[in-house]
Parts: sequence; structure tokens; C-alpha cells
Amino acid sequence: MRGTLQQRIAALKADRQKRAESRALVENICVSDHIAPVYISLHEDIQSNAHKYYNLPGGRGSGKSSTVSLEIVDGISKDSTGMSNAIIFRRTAATMRESVYSQIMWAIDTLGLSGLWRGCVRPMSFTYIPTGAQIIFRGLDDSTKLKSIKPKRGTFKYVWFEEFSELPGENFTRSVMQSVVRGGKDFVVFRTFNPPLSKNNWANVFVSQYDPRALTLHTSYLDMPTEWLGEDFIYEAERLKAVNPRAYEHEYMGEAIGSGGEVFPNITVREIPDSEAQQLQYIYCGIDFGFAVYPVCFVRAA
Repeated sequence: MRGTLQQRIAALKADRQKRAESRALVENICVSDHIAPVYISLHEDIQSNAHKYYNLPGGRGSGKSSTVSLEIVDGISKDSTGMSNAIIFRRTAATMRESVYSQIMWAIDTLGLSGLWRGCVRPMSFTYIPTGAQIIFRGLDDSTKLKSIKPKRGTFKYVWFEEFSELPGENFTRSVMQSVVRGGKDFVVFRTFNPPLSKNNWANVFVSQYDPRALTLHTSYLDMPTEWLGEDFIYEAERLKAVNPRAYEHEYMGEAIGSGGEVFPNITVREIPDSEAQQLQYIYCGIDFGFAVYPVCFVRAA
């Protein structure tokens, strides 16, 4: 009996020692060592609890998803109470394993915490072993299932909408938020996405609206250290810039360059001088009959 008691005491001491070592490892982590300089001010803003919402539109290779994944893993690992959890959304569940799930796995490994986290794919989640805190992944194919979702303990401190613009709209997003932040006052919401082509897209309009609780940071691959992206990435970006500047501005610079109403995006509006009009050989005339709010118009083309 005495031997059993001694074994229990030894096991408790070993567990305490292991927890102390884990805590020391976590406390020595500095996220700013792993993110691009452009995101340092964002990291400091998060640490000071200055805002609740972080809008991160940007082009390809802008490092926004990597930065968010590092912030979430670091924040949960440093909360010794185990009350801070995270939930990560994408529009469809089928896209999560190869995107945000892999991104969180990368962040855990980058911070040197692989031995302290346990991953699971059914259901898709990560658990921080020392405290039991969770990172949960959910597709929004059926948002009604979110009404009963909650972590084992604590609240969802971190909410991440990856590819935010894929969601149906502002009302849908608000409904999701109402389901996951109930009972929690201390939360941080990340919205990452490549801005859609149209300036009138709901997500582009949404993040441009003034919100004192939100911080918006637009980034591109030019904000990243070149060695992080590699020569092939830079080559493809510069090649596209040379052959199709508009596509480059949208895909790599993350700019919304369209109004949303263009039928022929390459059209040029200019006055046609008489000298040029006299050389037109075939003239076509016709009526474009209006429908609903559109007027009837006479068209003369060549």
C-alpha cells in the first residue's frame, strides 16, 4: 500500500514538472519572430485587446492566414486556465482539411508545440493537452447546426472566418456570430479573404464600413520577405503583371478593380472623330427594348 502511495506521489511530481516545463516553453514563445514585419502592429493590437474584429483582406501570398493561425495557437497555449477556445469557419466543410486544418497544424509546428497539441480529423479539431482547450473546425453548409455548438469548457475566444467573402452575406455572418459568442465577452474575430473582383461585393463593402471595434489591414505579397515566398512565386506574379495588369492587381495585390456592372470589361469609352467614322464600312442600327427599370434605346454600331 505504501509503495502505491509513493508511486502516486512520484507521478504527481512528474506531472507537475512536465507542466512547469510546458509552461516555460510556451511563455518563451514570441509570435513576432514568425510573422512578417507588416503584421507586428496587428499583433501588438491583439495583445492589448484594442479591437474585437480584425478584417484582413489581401492578395495571394500576403501571409494573412499564417498570421491568424499563429495568433490563435499562441493565445490558447498561453491561457493556463484552459477557458479560451477557438472555432474556425469556411463556407463548406469539404475545403477545411487541406486549408485551415493544415494551417493550424503548421502554426503548432512552427511555434515548437507539436508535443503539446493533439489533432483529430473526426470530428476535426485540435486539443491543447495541458489544459484541454480546443480549436474546432466547422463548415457552414448547414448553419442551423451551430445553435448547439460549444467547447467542453470555457468560451470561444477566437473566431476565424477564412475566405470570408464566400459567405452568403452580412445577415448570415451575424447569425453565426450570435450562435458562437453567447456568454463570452472577451472574444476576437478574424476575417480573412482575397477581395472579390467587384467593389460592390458585400464583403468588400462590409469591411469598408466604419466600425470603432474593428481594425482593417490590407496586405499583398510585396509585404512579405522574398525568401518566404520563393523565386517561383515571385516569377509568376511578375509575369502576370506584365501580360495582364488587371488580373495582377486583383489576384496578387488584392484589389477590387471592378464595379460589378461590367459586361465587357475591356471596353474603352471615347469620342470617335469624323475621320475615323467615315472609314467604317458596315453600320448596324437597331432597338434595344428595355425591361423593368431599363429604358428602350436606339443603337448604332459599326
